[in-house]
Amino acid sequence: MGDGNRAEEQIRDWYERYSSEIFRYIFVAIGDRQQARDLMQETFIKAFKSIDSYRGDASPRTWLHRIARNETIDYQRKKRPLTYVLENFAPIKSNRPTPQEIIELGEEMGQLYENLTELKKEYREVIILRKVKEFSTRETASILGWKESKVKTVLHRGIEELRKRMGKEESEYGTFKQSN
Repeated sequence: MGDGNRAEEQIRDWYERYSSEIFRYIFVAIGDRQQARDLMQETFIKAFKSIDSYRGDASPRTWLHRIARNETIDYQRKKRPLTYVLENFAPIKSNRPTPQEIIELGEEMGQLYENLTELKKEYREVIILRKVKEFSTRETASILGWKESKVKTVLHRGIEELRKRMGKEESEYGTFKQSN
């Protein structure tokens, strides 16, 4: 079996194991189901084309998430340069889930997702990678191209901001509930 066949087989295996996870990661980042599917496919195409550069320093899962992150960033830059710039300084409301998606996620997960989309992009990314996808600090640093100390600091700040938002929602809900 030639190297091309081995590479194709390896990518097929990784696709079966990680495609759903990669799709969900991209979907949370961009909020568009069809585009997330397209970018997930592009991630695996790019992985296939560059499999020779995979040295095994990181797990295949980490390597694929890094490619997915880069594909997502490239997509956002190309699609709407102004929106990409604004997204780095303020959240874009168009990333909110549709009512149907909230129902699919369940109420608590829907609220968490809603609050995540309102966080700064770097907070959102590190929380998703560390707490939702359960990557280690080292793996997260590799995916994001950061130092481990930055991952820890941004994660701490992001979780604090998420807690504030979640607490604010709960107190607003409690006040509303009591007045009825």
